[in-house]
Amino acid sequence: MSPVDPVNPKSEDDLSSERPRLHDIAFRMLGSSLEAERAVDQTVARWRRAQKADPHAIAARRDLLTEILARTCVDILRQARDGHDRYLGGWLPEPIPHPRAETRQILADPVDRISLDESLNMLLLVVLESLTPEQRVAFILHDVFGVPFWGIADVVGRSPDDARELARSARRQIQQRRKHEVPQEHHRSIVMELLGGCTARAEDRVRAILHPDITVLIDNGGRVNSAPSPVRGVDEAARLLIGVVTGVPGMTVSEQSVNGQTGLVFRQASRVVGVLSVNIKADNIVDTWIVLNPDKLRAWNTD
Repeated sequence: MSPVDPVNPKSEDDLSSERPRLHDIAFRMLGSSLEAERAVDQTVARWRRAQKADPHAIAARRDLLTEILARTCVDILRQARDGHDRYLGGWLPEPIPHPRAETRQILADPVDRISLDESLNMLLLVVLESLTPEQRVAFILHDVFGVPFWGIADVVGRSPDDARELARSARRQIQQRRKHEVPQEHHRSIVMELLGGCTARAEDRVRAILHPDITVLIDNGGRVNSAPSPVRGVDEAARLLIGVVTGVPGMTVSEQSVNGQTGLVFRQASRVVGVLSVNIKADNIVDTWIVLNPDKLRAWNTD
């Protein structure tokens, strides 16, 4: 049986109820369910040690858990910068099949807020990867989860004004990358045209919807054979995408929501083996992200 706090017998159950929220925060900071689970476990262990040292000192448990988690994520992000450099295959955030229905209280500065579902957008997660750990944490805590800047300052080792500037800088970079996003239905129509062109092996048809600056990035984690990436340029990208869609016997490709937007899912023997998502600029695909790493497809294979 799990230990129960003698001061508050329900503390263990209450702490378990905090785990989904902590995981939501950690996933958005780290872009990986496995890393998020590790961060939450470390946070809970640190919280329990603090509670054991002085069970009466912890009044605002949720605030403290969030602070401990954020510090843990900053440490992981700093270490990850070196780890991603050694990662086999291009590193991408983890694709998810359907954002969980979540609610939260809307706090001050609603103009700076983005929804929880929107914060799982693949482009946003990719852009977050380019930010410093401090920018990333400040943005996620404030703009997504409504943590005030005075609560972020200690985590990032800055003043509240500096924490505000970190979030503002992150927001500018994200808005710059997302300013060309298209409506959902238009996004879907282009993805379906990509699937149709690739299935028909029609290079001209595929090239017609690719942006001149197209980049294809494949995350295989060093565990799955795939073409080297990144691949740039319309001609090479078109040939690669046609090969990805049609090159494996017995594989099916279907439309499905990926991080809240239309993407393509690859299956063999009913098991998901790959997920493709895109970033569209006007009428052309400018980024294509393909995740083949089985560790990042666990949420797609829950049977």
